[in-house]
Amino acid sequence: MNPKGGTTLNLNILKSFLVTSETKNLTKASELLNYSQSTVSTHIEKLERQLDVKLFYRKKYGMELTEEGLAYVKYAKVILDSNSEYEREIKGLYNKKVNISINMQESQYLYRYYNKISEWLAEHPYVNLKFKSAHSNFYIKEEIANFKSDISLITDEKIINSNLTAIPITEERLIFVTNKEMKDFKLNDIQNHTLLVTEKGCSYREQLEKILYKYSFSTKQMIEFLGIESLKKHLKNSDGIALLPEFIVADELQNKSLFQIDVDVDIPNLETTLIINPESSKQVLESFVKDVFL
Repeated sequence: MNPKGGTTLNLNILKSFLVTSETKNLTKASELLNYSQSTVSTHIEKLERQLDVKLFYRKKYGMELTEEGLAYVKYAKVILDSNSEYEREIKGLYNKKVNISINMQESQYLYRYYNKISEWLAEHPYVNLKFKSAHSNFYIKEEIANFKSDISLITDEKIINSNLTAIPITEERLIFVTNKEMKDFKLNDIQNHTLLVTEKGCSYREQLEKILYKYSFSTKQMIEFLGIESLKKHLKNSDGIALLPEFIVADELQNKSLFQIDVDVDIPNLETTLIINPESSKQVLESFVKDVFL
């Protein structure tokens, strides 16, 4: 009694069959299902064709199940019950929404974790994700400690908080870049160029400010951008110099829309650490951290 060619059975057809098997009358079945009588009749005929068996004996005042129809009743009930159970489970998942908030710099999301985060969210549709600013390490650690954020990526700072779990995840090389080749560039030449920076508190900007402070350099001009994309667009089309992680400008260096400036100065690598509160009750965090960051 398998469907010919493996045809998928419509659930409404199964409902018509089961109600008719109980009422033994097309008129009563159509009233209970709120279908037209012709629809119920068509459903049963279609099911009989799919199964290649006769399910009912048609009588003058009603219908009776054939032996095959009687046998199929239990299978139809299993299919409908299984579907109802599945629907309840899915509704339960969507009603159990989990909110995750993460402190992350825009550049980290765009150039390193976008694909992994997108894939993970597609597999966990009941999770709401909120991105938050990552420009104040002290503020970030306070948020994690007080469960106002779930995950934070802190760059260029050692974590001194025994109550938080700290996991080193990346180490990035910082380089000076501009939109044209510069030969024989000296460190003090920085003072003669416009410097392009991100918001105050960003680790890339802080490293540049440390260099300026260490060598007592003044600045010709400084332009601050809200995000890394606007900075890069300006950098590629206008004069200026920026200090950025190499992974952010890898494509531009490859296609020669930006160029690295060789500068005789020691710039430490940026270490990024992921921190979470081990006391968090959100079990899904373990999966998120493992699949996206580790």
